[in-house]
Amino acid sequence: MTEADQNQNEGPIAEYTALRSEITTRISLQHQAIALHLTAVSVVFSVALSGSDRWSILLVIPFISYASSEILASLFRTIEGIAKYIEEVLSPRVTGGLGWESWLAQNRPNNEAQRITHPYYLLFSGTSAVSLIATVVFILASADSTRQLNASFWAAVAAWPLAAGVTVLSFRAIRQLRAPF
Repeated sequence: MTEADQNQNEGPIAEYTALRSEITTRISLQHQAIALHLTAVSVVFSVALSGSDRWSILLVIPFISYASSEILASLFRTIEGIAKYIEEVLSPRVTGGLGWESWLAQNRPNNEAQRITHPYYLLFSGTSAVSLIATVVFILASADSTRQLNASFWAAVAAWPLAAGVTVLSFRAIRQLRAPF
């Protein structure tokens, strides 16, 4: 590589380094969002299991999952935009190109079974589905019991369809990711 090539590459390589650092920061934020999601879901399950009359709190989990999955998806979209800029704008300006983003796109699994079994589905829509199923069990058990049905019972019955809807939205948020999985 000549000195002229090195001088021509300095700016784009410096920009590439800064953008890769931004991607690393976004990945770190993704990990924090996942950790916060796991903590919140664990706390809700713990509270729900701590007393027989607290089961309706399980309906909070789909909303937590939806918010977390959308935050994760937003971070992925930003990373995708940076990666696209690197591949389309910076790579052609560097002698020899910058091949990481192209390689990553080419080596992503195209097998649907590999994509649909990714842990993100279990983490977000899976925990929501478990909470919805558990809530249905508790709703049916409460309706069959001789106890008087209280306001929390009817609130859970009314909130369940909305919680089911955000569970579907959680699944869709993860489904739309272009992540390397």
